[in-house]
Order: sequence, then structure tokens, then C-alpha cells
Amino acid sequence: MSIKKSTRKITALGIACFFVLMSLSRIASAGEREDFKPRLSIKLTGGLRYMRVGDINTHIKSFDDFLSRAIPTYRGGKMKVINNYGSDFEGELRLDIGSKFAVGLGVGFISSESNSNFRTAGIYPFPEIWIYYIPDHLIEFVTELKTKTIPLKIGGYYNLPLGTKINVILNGGFGYYFSKCSLYKYNLNVPLDPSYLFAEISNEYNVSGKNLGIHGGFGFEYKLTNSLALVAEAQRRYAKIKKLEGDRIYYYYKLAGLFGDLDQGKEEGILYIGERDMTDVGYGSQCPDLIISPTKPTGPEFRNIKQAGLDFSGISLRVGIRVKLF
Repeated sequence: MSIKKSTRKITALGIACFFVLMSLSRIASAGEREDFKPRLSIKLTGGLRYMRVGDINTHIKSFDDFLSRAIPTYRGGKMKVINNYGSDFEGELRLDIGSKFAVGLGVGFISSESNSNFRTAGIYPFPEIWIYYIPDHLIEFVTELKTKTIPLKIGGYYNLPLGTKINVILNGGFGYYFSKCSLYKYNLNVPLDPSYLFAEISNEYNVSGKNLGIHGGFGFEYKLTNSLALVAEAQRRYAKIKKLEGDRIYYYYKLAGLFGDLDQGKEEGILYIGERDMTDVGYGSQCPDLIISPTKPTGPEFRNIKQAGLDFSGISLRVGIRVKLF
């Protein structure tokens, strides 16, 4: 789905939620039999969330599968992806503008990370055709992956009382998601025979992006006092970061006999995912890769190239408190 189509879909859903909430607000206002005084409150919640993560995890899984094919002694699964499950925190300033209707402005924080460090034995450079397989290198891989997003959210609430102390709260609205992601990949190839090729390879990616999202859900409030309530809520969100921009810092050192060669530098642009001919660093002609480029890479060395993105769509379950200020 294109960025324009996704944006139109989110906007349409958001407009629909807005009109539903406004309709509920008018119904609530018409049913009020007493004067209402607006009240401001703060809600603080935390809990667990599920998110899809997206292309960063896809690349890690693809590279792990690639290693399983390229190195028979590697069984796979040691290169860890970001866990789909993790923590979710949110703070919100809410204004009750009717006995059943409120609006809120909030900020959230979602983060995840994973680290991998493992060693194996194999042939380097990786052979694409195995005539025999007697390992001649000790091979080490390290990955460090981090991602976080800070959504600024605005939404509406509709209150359904179930008694004097318990309320069911329906909610919906928009969020603007500011996201960052970093990935460090390191590979060390040490020959068992000193006359063979020694190689050290590292790539460090730092990218960021932002986009509009939409959310909706329901919750329960239990009043402890007139100013304090316990809160439990479930929320579904749709939030995809379609375009990630940043840089890649790369380092490649090889030593063959007495002669060494160093290649290092920095690339800036948009993050793409696909396959690339990486025979020059010993990985073969169809290696899964993340590419930083100002424009979409083209040429015979690239395959299945597309823009990489993050996907924070998922479900959150949070609990906390709401404190009325006045």
C-alpha cells in the first residue's frame, strides 16, 4: 500500500471517529439535567504492548536464514530480532467538557532492543557451491538493535457509567509518531591458518522517521475518591513509519598474508531493504542487506529492493491512575 493511500485511510478513520465522538457529545450534553463545570485531570498509565516492528526484524530474520544456508555448522536462530512484546507508558492531560464527554492530549513512550553475540566455525569467504566443507575460520557475529517511538496523541472520550464508582470509557483519536532505530552489525573472521584471509566487517545504522497514526479502544475507571480513580484500558493502534532516513557508517578491513586493505566511510539517505551482491566482503552474490541511499538503488547487484519501514501497529494493555486537578 502506498504512503498516500495509507494516509487517506488513516484520515478517513480519524474523521469518522471524530464525528462519532461529537455526536455522542451532543447526546450527552442534551441529557444533562444539571450545570456542568469542566474539570482538568492527569492520567498516568503503563503496561504491556504488542507491535509488529516491521522491516528491521524482517532483515534480521532473512540474514539469519542466509547464515544457515552459507554456514552448515550454524543452526540458526541466534541472531535475535526485536521482541514484539514489551513495555508501553503514557501520560495524558484530560479535560472533561461534559458529564460524559472529554478530550485529551497525551504523550507515550515505546521502546525495545535486542542483542546477539555468537561464534561458529566455517569457510570464509562464504562459498556458494560446496564441493567439500572443512571449516577454515572461526567466525563471530554481533548485533545490537534498538528502536523507540514517542507518540503525541489527541483524542476524545465517551463515558458510560455502570454505577456510582465504575465507568466504561470509549476512546479514539490521532497520534503523531516520532521514531528512531539503530542497528549495529559486526562480523569477525579469524583464519585457522595464518596464510588465509582475515576480515573484520561492521555496519552501524541510525535512522529516524515520523508519521500519523490512529488509535481507539475502551477502558474502565474505578473511583476511589472524588479526585482519584484507578484506570485499566485496552487500545488498538495503526501506526506505520513508511520512510526512514539517516546514515550508515561502515568499516571493512581485510588482511591477506602481509598485506592489509581498509575501506571505511559514511552514507546518508533513505533506508532500503533487499538483497545485494556482497562478494567483495565475502558474503556472496545474494546477501540480505539494508542499504542507505538518496534514491532507490538500481543495477544488477541489487534485487527485491524496497523502502524499509517500522510498524508500531498493535495492541496495548495499560493500568494506572487518573487524578483530577480541579
